[in-house]
Amino acid sequence: MDWVGIFAKNTLMRFLTIVLLLAAVSCKNNPSTDSATNPDAGAAGVSDTTKPAGLPYVFMDTVLVSLGAKDFAAVLKAKPNMPILDLRSEALFKTGHVWRSVNMDPADKDFDARVASFGRNQEYAVYCQSGEKSFKVAEEMKRLGFLRIYHLQRGLNFWGESGQALQLK
Repeated sequence: MDWVGIFAKNTLMRFLTIVLLLAAVSCKNNPSTDSATNPDAGAAGVSDTTKPAGLPYVFMDTVLVSLGAKDFAAVLKAKPNMPILDLRSEALFKTGHVWRSVNMDPADKDFDARVASFGRNQEYAVYCQSGEKSFKVAEEMKRLGFLRIYHLQRGLNFWGESGQALQLK
């Protein structure tokens, strides 16, 4: 094959690749809200209440990130609006906790309902005293489909050793 033929073949392959990429990027899924054309709509045109009518499902991978104390502190600093859940008893919480954290004791009877009511499309940070209880809660949050959960490895037992302070209240 001569150089002109090789050049033409490579140019054609590049052109087809660009066309395919543009087609893939520009495709949109616009489902109809009409019950006759929308299989997700229930009887008599009543739509499924688990998703907004007329909007496609959005699939995201849930991520559970288990971090050491320094990295956990860096994430908290980088994300100042992220909720932080202290998963210890109220008595332990009062002895010292991570700044901005909210106390939620997994032993409370309404704990599961409270966690299930949280927004799934938000990131959360969780910790406990040893890291065991918070890891179990983080795994449950992952199973429930929360977007991202940051877990403090080994809990507050090693928080001070990394140079981090606790808030007393």
